[in-house]
Amino acid sequence: MKRFKVIFKFSNKLEKKLTQINLLFIFVFLNLWDFVVNRLVFNAMVLGLIMFAPSAFLWFIGTLRSLALIVLISIFEFMVMLVFIAEGFELGGISSTLKSIFWLPYLVMAAVNGFWALKIYSERENPVLQERG
Repeated sequence: MKRFKVIFKFSNKLEKKLTQINLLFIFVFLNLWDFVVNRLVFNAMVLGLIMFAPSAFLWFIGTLRSLALIVLISIFEFMVMLVFIAEGFELGGISSTLKSIFWLPYLVMAAVNGFWALKIYSERENPVLQERG
């Protein structure tokens, strides 16, 4: 139970900070973003929970395998959001700019998760490679 209380305390460890950033993004920013764009509340938060709750949970775990899963999930999410935005511009032209821009924070957060996970994953020493080398 103490481990779950640690999430809400500010930490110096990067994985804990990224867990906090994901949770703030889901619960605070996405609600504000959805209210500004659509005048609805909780719609974007539900999408954010579906997309970023696994990443937040894996950041909380912080193992090497969880970092690899975050990289894979983030690449998939980034590509899906990129396709949504590209198709919105392609099919609607300039008139649907706001509808396409709605997905932009999701794209940015997936990119941030993927970048930091890949950076941390590449900096950690891989014991399998050390045994072979």
